[in-house]
Amino acid sequence: MEASAESGAQACSVLIHHVAAACCEANYRLQFIVTGHQPQFQNASHTPPELVSDGGTSTAPPPFTIPTVDIAPYLSDPSSPAAQRVVEQINQACRSTGFFQIINHGVPAALQDEVFRAAQRFFRLPLEEKKKLDAKTTIGHRGYDVLESQSYEEGVLPDLKEGFYVGNDVPATDPRAQAGRFFMGPNVWPASLEAHELQQPAEAYFAAVYALSLRVLDMIAASLPYDVRATFARFTQPAELVAAPLRLLHYPPARPRGQQRQLGASAHTDFGAVTLLMQDGNPGLQVLDRHGAARWVDVPSTRRAYVVNVGDMLERWTRGYYRSSVHRVVNPLPRDRYSVVFFFDGNLDCPLVPLGPPDEGGAEAAADSGNAEEREDVLTVEKHMIERMTASYGKGGKK
Repeated sequence: MEASAESGAQACSVLIHHVAAACCEANYRLQFIVTGHQPQFQNASHTPPELVSDGGTSTAPPPFTIPTVDIAPYLSDPSSPAAQRVVEQINQACRSTGFFQIINHGVPAALQDEVFRAAQRFFRLPLEEKKKLDAKTTIGHRGYDVLESQSYEEGVLPDLKEGFYVGNDVPATDPRAQAGRFFMGPNVWPASLEAHELQQPAEAYFAAVYALSLRVLDMIAASLPYDVRATFARFTQPAELVAAPLRLLHYPPARPRGQQRQLGASAHTDFGAVTLLMQDGNPGLQVLDRHGAARWVDVPSTRRAYVVNVGDMLERWTRGYYRSSVHRVVNPLPRDRYSVVFFFDGNLDCPLVPLGPPDEGGAEAAADSGNAEEREDVLTVEKHMIERMTASYGKGGKK
């Protein structure tokens, strides 16, 4: 359904988050799956715990692993037995932790290196120059996320990070931008950097990781126990209506702030469908292991690999069959950390009807109904993203 210009513009003005604040209590996941609404943090006891030590007196929790999946067999021949093994690995990872790494993905190493260099060039610019591109003031939320402007939890220091948003370049005169559609607007670039220093590598990388994300979605579709081809086709097309933000991120070294701890990114879940993260080799990403005594588990920072994780949208779609796990970023080292993250949020008009076979009332049962997105009671991708952003906005910038 076409969003109104007013509500869409409001959404763009608050697109400072691409993730939702998340609670690690058991009722969080149940409430989200059943109602689609997430509880808000009310006090410190609701925030995800720090690493737990039991003094060695209790039984160790089951191994919490984030597998590395070589997807080359699937890319070369999706119908091969080797490709089927790839699909099985992805199914297991999405059902257990919601996280896995992929290698042999086809994105050139030279392009990966160049986009990291481009990010460093941008973040080294003077603050006043970066703030001229403040994403809160641009159409479609493109450009700069100011340092310490976000937090995904109540009562914590703002996140020690700054970012830069890039996406499909939509002219300001385009009807999508004029209507204030979610993340629809022109990319913006600093005047002091030549095109080859930031714009060209960022746009080339965006195109490459966008194409890779479509292949990852193919694998996820193949890994589900029911046929979702019709739904996924509607979710990824037409490209003109797909929201897919690319975000360059810089995490400065942590600094003392009294008794409060400051994180690079506080505990959260991503609220799109799937996320592809490229890290610079420095540690920092952690996932919450809820098995036994809840604890934070480090995600390997493997150069050239992509960390893939399930977002809230996919968990909602699969009714909890695939997991959107709570994660955070710390920067324990006395040096800068960079990452590049890509969010595939999908066709704004695609209805988020639960997936499943016809006899279970899933999305494929209604595949021929045709007008699901025109019904006001049906949650679409755009409605979902606006709702989640609006609910979580306002935590950032509280010092």
